[in-house]
Amino acid sequence: MNPFAQAKVVAGWAGRNNKVHKIVTACPSVAAHALDGVLVLVNMGDGQGDLTRALAAYLNSAAAGIIVNGYGTALSQGLIAAAEKSRMPLLVFPKVIAEQELDGSLTLVLELIKNRKIMSFAEGYRLRQLTNLSQELPILLNQLAEYLQNPAVLVDPVFQLLAEGMTGHFLPAEEMGRLVKTVRPPILERKQSVPIAAEPYQQLITGFHDQAMNCFVTPLVLAGQLFGYLLVFEAAGPLNALDAGRIGEVGLACLQLLVNRKSTEEIEKKYKQQFLYDLLYNNFESTDELIKRGRYWNWELNKPQHLFVVEPDDFKQLRNKDQVLAGLQLFIEAFLKPHFLQTIITEMQDQIIVIIPATEEKGRSAKQYIKNLANLLQANLQEAAFEATVSFGIGKLHSSAAELCQSFQEAKHALDLGRFIREKGHVTYFEDLGVIRLLSHVSLDQLDEYYQEQLAVIIEYDEKNNMNFLEILQMYFQQNGDLNITAEKLFMHPNTLRYRLKKIEELLDVDLQKLEIRINLSVACKIAKMRETNL
Repeated sequence: MNPFAQAKVVAGWAGRNNKVHKIVTACPSVAAHALDGVLVLVNMGDGQGDLTRALAAYLNSAAAGIIVNGYGTALSQGLIAAAEKSRMPLLVFPKVIAEQELDGSLTLVLELIKNRKIMSFAEGYRLRQLTNLSQELPILLNQLAEYLQNPAVLVDPVFQLLAEGMTGHFLPAEEMGRLVKTVRPPILERKQSVPIAAEPYQQLITGFHDQAMNCFVTPLVLAGQLFGYLLVFEAAGPLNALDAGRIGEVGLACLQLLVNRKSTEEIEKKYKQQFLYDLLYNNFESTDELIKRGRYWNWELNKPQHLFVVEPDDFKQLRNKDQVLAGLQLFIEAFLKPHFLQTIITEMQDQIIVIIPATEEKGRSAKQYIKNLANLLQANLQEAAFEATVSFGIGKLHSSAAELCQSFQEAKHALDLGRFIREKGHVTYFEDLGVIRLLSHVSLDQLDEYYQEQLAVIIEYDEKNNMNFLEILQMYFQQNGDLNITAEKLFMHPNTLRYRLKKIEELLDVDLQKLEIRINLSVACKIAKMRETNL
């Protein structure tokens, strides 16, 4: 298509509907009657001599048109008049174009006609101009979808919508959202097994209204970094090789826009990060200065703010740490920003810090509100099959933004200490830590001494007899003494659990039904958990 867009039709426009199936280079041996449906290529650099004489044999032939290749001066009026009279399209290329290049473009045009996707050279040129001018993403997507007659969607790496084209023409907005949600798992599964690459591919979608549909997936990748996906759904009809080329053109334009946007965001992020570091570590001379600087970023910090910290579990063992953190931040932003006009989300020290304005609720209601929000975010991460489990630590709500530094430390404390009393993927509020908060301030020597006094007997028994009495006791207290749930967690029969708890009572010479004994051993078990995690 590109070479033909450079051509200028100087005569014979009346023959514009002539059908073309081949390009032939002009030579004396080519008979005029053998030119039906042929574009004749006349190369001025091949010693053709006088142009009028060179073209005379073709003007009245069955040829579909004549291309004058590399002719830099104006054609004579007599030649133009002859072409008009014979209704022979006469195309001129100011620069020499190789026959192979023209033939390749013609093949694409024929493919276009074959698949009933007729598009004029002018339309093709308009689409290329659009991509070259780097217009807004919605315009690009609409132009692409209009040409393909299939919906096109641009999403970020966590499948949050960035732009869409003609989606409402094929499916309602909610249905399109479900379709994107359906294609997400197989794409992410492929990403786990195949290194990030920019090669497009076809993804079969099943389970959408009990129908199967193909999705043409174009990963937008630059220097090993994934910026998003351009998705084209074959809702109205199949795509062909020419369509794939058009998708590739628009994909490159989208990638350029996303890279430029990312660069701008990185510059802005640098200055925001410095402010947030000062905010969270109390590097301000006064609260007024803090509030004033916050307003540069449209953050109203003169009101109470909730703060929580999010961190992937087993973070040190992850291979793709940077990608996981970037994906986690994108997911949280997409989840929270539609619901809060003012949201601060940043990555710091391999954790994601989230600050959102407090609602009118106070006391227990405010506490429950932020816990519910964190739990909802956690549930959405799990539903989306995020590539790592994550845990949350929530700080207390303080009355002044100047105290956000204290809430930040509380949230980090809740995140770390919550690992003692809960499993991976926990959501822990600082005020819910209980005795663990006190233990974290006691010297390690004192904790070790208490732990040994309470549990040394069963630890020694476990080592000599290859048993798990300490694990049973920890799970028993973690499940608040519920035998059935404890047995289920330990994958054993409740009667077996009763027998082993009785054995533990005998070894320790205690009665687990007494409150004081339960408190002492529960604290010792929490210390054991702290020893296991080296905290």
